[in-house]
Amino acid sequence: MTVPVYLVAGFLGSGKTTLMKRLLEHLNERGEKPLVLMNEFGESNIDNELLEGSQAQMRELIDGCICCTSKTELTKTLYDIVTNDQPSSILMEATGLADPVEILDICTLPNLLDKLELRTIVSVVDANRWGKVSQAEALMKRQAKYADILLINKADVVAEDVLNDVEKDVRELNERADLHRTVRAEIDPQVVIGAEGTEVVNDGKDHSHCDHEHDHCEHSDDGHVHHHKHDHAHDHYLSFTLKPKGVANKAKFNDFLNEGVPGLLRLKGFLQVEGVEPQAILQWTGGHWEMIPRPSVLREKPNVLVFIGEDLDRHAIVHKLEECGLEFDAAEHAHAHSHDHDHEHHHHEH
Repeated sequence: MTVPVYLVAGFLGSGKTTLMKRLLEHLNERGEKPLVLMNEFGESNIDNELLEGSQAQMRELIDGCICCTSKTELTKTLYDIVTNDQPSSILMEATGLADPVEILDICTLPNLLDKLELRTIVSVVDANRWGKVSQAEALMKRQAKYADILLINKADVVAEDVLNDVEKDVRELNERADLHRTVRAEIDPQVVIGAEGTEVVNDGKDHSHCDHEHDHCEHSDDGHVHHHKHDHAHDHYLSFTLKPKGVANKAKFNDFLNEGVPGLLRLKGFLQVEGVEPQAILQWTGGHWEMIPRPSVLREKPNVLVFIGEDLDRHAIVHKLEECGLEFDAAEHAHAHSHDHDHEHHHHEH
């Protein structure tokens, strides 16, 4: 069973803690005791405030905040959590310099890929400080850009025209996210966490058509299914995972990698490529890639490709990979054609 991770991003003082508290209470009401991974960074009394009266395990990153912790450190911490604590879910706060793409990258490392699933990235935008903190501007933009849900918070303390400007800015960065104007980060936790929770409830209803991997289905009292729909193309993702079968033609696959994929930020995985025995290990970052044979000291990994990027067209990517000789299960194919599901990682298998 993979552990769902909910990532709350946003600048100091934007309202992240208030949102975390709401999410925590909601998970507690569902009988869960999530693990909270916090930064203890300039807001030290918050931990107690957040956890007062809540059922949660608490972890702080050894060297303070996620923003200044090395990827290795965060990877070790997450691995330790899923191996030893085995929580029902993880609420992770990313302050400061934590770029959601970096965290996605960590959650999809081979040793965590089948143990964690980054379900939702929520970004809390402080309407009162947006565009006014020059040293943090690039980061605030990235946090907004890669969110699945955007809260334009503190909507009660700024004028309507300011709110409209902030919303316009944020929408230019990110068209696909659900956007909500909020006061004290008040939002229905269901929107963030999804209706079914981390396990499919055996409620006697037919769940066979639901997207259980991502819990994007809700059953109403009348037994009908309501998918979370958005006003954008549903086969465009921030991140998704494919399980390739077959063997790629080396020349064609090299061409695919050299040609690049629009919006791609990271691509990594294990797959079969002609002449790269016994298995190819692929790493692609910012246009540079390397593909090496798996060293004999590494045991065989399941074939998997993880794509992370902006507005990725899953259908087009699957099609191109098939032209290289890789094959995909009918289910993966159906998913690529399906317009009824929300973003895979949008998230993030995600």
